[in-house]
Amino acid sequence: MKGTKSGIMKGGIGIVTDSGASLPQELIEEYDIAVAPLGIQFGSDTYRDGVDITRGEFYERLEGPDVPLTSQPAPAEFISIYRRLLERVRTIISIHITSTGSGTCQVANLAKASFPDADIEVVDSLSASMGTGFMVLAAAEAARCGKTKEEILRILAELRPRISAYAVIKSVKHLLKSGRIHKGQALIASLLSIKPLVSVKEGVVEVVDRVRTYQAALDRLVVLTRDAAGDSRVKVSVVHGNALAEAKRLCERLKTVLNCGEIILSDIGPPLAVHGGPGIIGVVFHPV
Repeated sequence: MKGTKSGIMKGGIGIVTDSGASLPQELIEEYDIAVAPLGIQFGSDTYRDGVDITRGEFYERLEGPDVPLTSQPAPAEFISIYRRLLERVRTIISIHITSTGSGTCQVANLAKASFPDADIEVVDSLSASMGTGFMVLAAAEAARCGKTKEEILRILAELRPRISAYAVIKSVKHLLKSGRIHKGQALIASLLSIKPLVSVKEGVVEVVDRVRTYQAALDRLVVLTRDAAGDSRVKVSVVHGNALAEAKRLCERLKTVLNCGEIILSDIGPPLAVHGGPGIIGVVFHPV
C-alpha cells in the first residue's frame, strides 16, 4: 500500500472495505483502500472475488448450470489486512456491505477481537455496491484531509441515509436460481418479459416498478433517478453486470438530466450479480 497517495502515515487512519463495495480499481489504488475479497462458490469450486477469479470468468460461469453462492471474506483475510495496516496506522475504519444480507460485518468484528489493544471501528454501510463504495470514498477523502476518527464516523452517519439507488434486472432467471423468488413468480415474469425495477435505501430493497422491455426499464430508471435527485448537486455512480456498453450510454443520458460531475462507472460485482444476473444496471447517488 502506498501511503504517499492516500496520506496514510504512521499514526494516521487506514480504510478497509470488501469487494462487495464495487469500487473501481483505480480508486482503490488512488486512496490506498484495503479490500477483503468476498468468496464465490460454483459447485465444489471456491474462489476469492478478484483474486482467484476475474469478473469475466465469473460472468462466464454464471451462465452455467451451477447455482453460485457468495460468502463473506474469511476471518484470516481481515486479520491479515488489519495486522498489515496496524504496522503503519493508529486507527482503522472498516466499512462493509449491509449486515442484512451478508455476514461480512460480523466477520470483521470477529477479526477485530484478535487485536484487543488496537483502535478498529467496523461500520455497517446498510448498503452494497457503490452505496458502500461512496461511504468508503468519503472516509478515505476525510482521512486524507486529516479528519479524526470521530469526525469521519460523523460524516459516514450523515451520509448513509442520503444514499439512494435504483436498479433494473434484465432477467428473473438468476433470481430464481438464487432462490430470491419462487418458480411460479419467475415463470409469470418470464412469460410476460417483465423487467423489475428495485430501489435500495438503508438496506431495504423494494420493487418500485415492473416494465415489459429492457429499454423501457432503462428509460424508467432515468426518470426515477431524475425525480429523486431533483436539482440538487449529486455524486453518481452507474454500476452494471457485464453490460458495459449499455452502462456507458446510461452515463451519458444521466449527465443531461442530473446536476452532477463525472459519473463513476463500475462493475456491480458478484454479490449482486449472482441475483440480478448479467445485464443488471443500477444508479447509485447522493446529494453533495
